[in-house]
Amino acid sequence: MNILLVVGSTRKGSYNQMIANYIMEKYKDDYTFKQADIATIPMFSEDIEKDDWPIVDKAREDVEWADGIIIVTPENNYSLPSVLKNYLDWCSRKKRVFINKPVMITGGSMGHWGTIRAQGHLRQVLRSNGHKAIVVPGIEVYFPKVQDSVENNMLREDKAGSLNKNFAIFVDYINKMN
Repeated sequence: MNILLVVGSTRKGSYNQMIANYIMEKYKDDYTFKQADIATIPMFSEDIEKDDWPIVDKAREDVEWADGIIIVTPENNYSLPSVLKNYLDWCSRKKRVFINKPVMITGGSMGHWGTIRAQGHLRQVLRSNGHKAIVVPGIEVYFPKVQDSVENNMLREDKAGSLNKNFAIFVDYINKMN
């Protein structure tokens, strides 16, 4: 099974990258992972969308390659980060590569609410006509005060129970779809 990870943070030392690192390390023997490069994608504009953008083509190809997508997002001002929204905007145009793709959302923030508001907005974006992704039902994984859940550039195993349980639901859903 091919799984694409999309981390909505480009910050060095990103806690959300540490969550993604945990997933890739924990399940590396069972699944094939890629991580999307969202940092260098140009800001979307209809004025430039018909130009040749190899980085955008690669982003779309990675989504097409994946059997499922895990989006690990921080929360910026009660919503998803602009770099993640920009990536999703490009993926919603031309080929519309997210259509019927199973998606799992998770993420962490330093606050008390984790990424509950960002994940809500992300679900709205993924349900739009440009995406029509399948956000796997019943999966809600938040990491409030994420700084207390990581160590050595990775999520701590003792803090990953909900993530592991919901990852199993996610891959089971993909298997049933196929």
